[in-house]
Amino acid sequence: MRLWKEKGVLWSPWVVRSAALSNLIAAMMSLILLSLGGSGSLGERMYSIEVNEWVYRWSWGIGIVSVVGMTSVFFILLCMMDAQYRGILQMAFMIWIVGACGWVLTDLIQIRLMPVLSELFMKTPTADLVEHIIKWEHLLFRLTGIFGLSCYAISGLIYTAVMFRTKGMPMVMSRYFFMIWCFVLFISIAAQWLVTWLPWLVVCTLLMLVPWFWKLGRLLPNQFT
Repeated sequence: MRLWKEKGVLWSPWVVRSAALSNLIAAMMSLILLSLGGSGSLGERMYSIEVNEWVYRWSWGIGIVSVVGMTSVFFILLCMMDAQYRGILQMAFMIWIVGACGWVLTDLIQIRLMPVLSELFMKTPTADLVEHIIKWEHLLFRLTGIFGLSCYAISGLIYTAVMFRTKGMPMVMSRYFFMIWCFVLFISIAAQWLVTWLPWLVVCTLLMLVPWFWKLGRLLPNQFT
């Protein structure tokens, strides 16, 4: 593991900065789509997907890249932070992986399914089709807004606890990281009452992680232990 750290320190800052960039792009694209009707009524959402199909596909694809980037950052932290807490971090990383898989699965389903459903809705908006779309949206909402975010929050808070015990990690970064995952935990708990606001809150979380990842990319060459 020590050998990995000696080699990984050369490329890990670039991985972390790439994760920051992918988060920023994902957040900006999400804001654009939300402004185009992505947060409106069912009819407005279906019309927006029908008209801007490839923009939505790219946005969901970049969302997957963002998840992979954040997972890479958590793997780097797993290898870089205090080795005596390695077992706890591995558990937290596996929790993160479970949440990330749910998020990626949701994006893949949306890429494949939502453009088809929106096309059918615009041609023949039957009651059965509307009910079918609503059921899919509720399922994906539970998979990401509740389950996925809960996994992220739990994993992030465990990582934060180890950060407070890791030499070389600035206290201000640990506190900021703690604030982010408390915010995510709040979103996951209150998600069912924040359905309309959930996409905007997720975008806020992505943007909050950007400066933290960028700062971490500058810190990693010092290889804190």
